[in-house]
Amino acid sequence: MNFGWNLIGIGAWLLLMVYLVIIIQNIRHRHIRMIVMNKKTFSWKVLSKDLLLVVVFLAGFVFMTYQTLFSRVEVTAQDRVEVKYTTEPLVLQTSGDTGYMVTVARGEGREAIQTYTYWTEGHRNQVKSIHASIATGSKPIPIGAKVYHFPNKMIKKADKQYNQAFAARVEATYKPGFWNGLGMKVGHNALEYTMIRVPSSTFVSED
Repeated sequence: MNFGWNLIGIGAWLLLMVYLVIIIQNIRHRHIRMIVMNKKTFSWKVLSKDLLLVVVFLAGFVFMTYQTLFSRVEVTAQDRVEVKYTTEPLVLQTSGDTGYMVTVARGEGREAIQTYTYWTEGHRNQVKSIHASIATGSKPIPIGAKVYHFPNKMIKKADKQYNQAFAARVEATYKPGFWNGLGMKVGHNALEYTMIRVPSSTFVSED
């Protein structure tokens, strides 16, 4: 079903490539005719038609490239994406007398991306800081996570149920539809974000 919708985008790209072949043949034919029939190697009229055809192709190419590679949606775009929120309790790790729930590994460079490692039942999970945040203290939802619209009721419930130690995830998947199909994105992941909640910063260990 999802592939059927994505055929819209595949068809659009094929039409664009066919159009490119047509305009190349058209330009070549008109230039040959200009030389043979009019004994000219240049004509403003011919050039203007050439430019018009090329501009139309470039406009279509830029539009399809944007739809396929660069268009993004927010979790609030319910007509474009299906959003799923989940919570899972963290598992405490120990090292000697020290206990922790999250480790932070710092990257290298001026704009280093950190890697967060946290543990849930039977799993060791790793996420990059560009797709995650750590919440400590009295506010369960940090500023960086607010744009993902985690349901307050769900977070408050998890805060009590898991003693302020849980991972909340949001995952959005592109729904079937024309625009998603045009970008060949139906069924693909739109975004993922993880909010790691710990009681205090003492449960965060830095590597």
